[in-house]
Amino acid sequence: MVFEELIGIFDAIFFPLFAFQPHISLLIISSFLTVLMLFINRLTVNRNLVREIKNKMEETRELLTAAQKENRTEDANKHLSEMMKANSQYMKVTFKTLIISIVIISLFLPWLRHTYEETYKGVPVAKLPFSLPFLGDSVNWLYWYIFASLTVGWVIRKLMEIDYA
Repeated sequence: MVFEELIGIFDAIFFPLFAFQPHISLLIISSFLTVLMLFINRLTVNRNLVREIKNKMEETRELLTAAQKENRTEDANKHLSEMMKANSQYMKVTFKTLIISIVIISLFLPWLRHTYEETYKGVPVAKLPFSLPFLGDSVNWLYWYIFASLTVGWVIRKLMEIDYA
């Protein structure tokens, strides 16, 4: 019941996009979701804290490597412990964003599956100008969504000079 209501809401919002070819409409939807995820990431992650944690991890990694090369086991264990603490802190800082992203994607993916598998029963969403190993020269909605999301995310990050921190 909730799924049908969700489908109705998403269909109403994204209905104008279905005037386009399936690969174009899915590209637009995946671009929207990618930008939404980047925006959520920007709002929920403390960039300065993440940068500090990453710098600490890099310094600790260098100290750990040096201690291992010089066979200083106690120092290596101490640096490894510091590295684990920093990694744990990094996970705590980014966990909230991860959960929000998972919720949003878990709402959209079933709708996308329903929309593109029901509407285009067995027909590939996109034809490629080249052949890929294991896929051939056409892709279904999921592969096209993944390809479009990764590409759009990479381009936006490069254009806006956004790092992963």
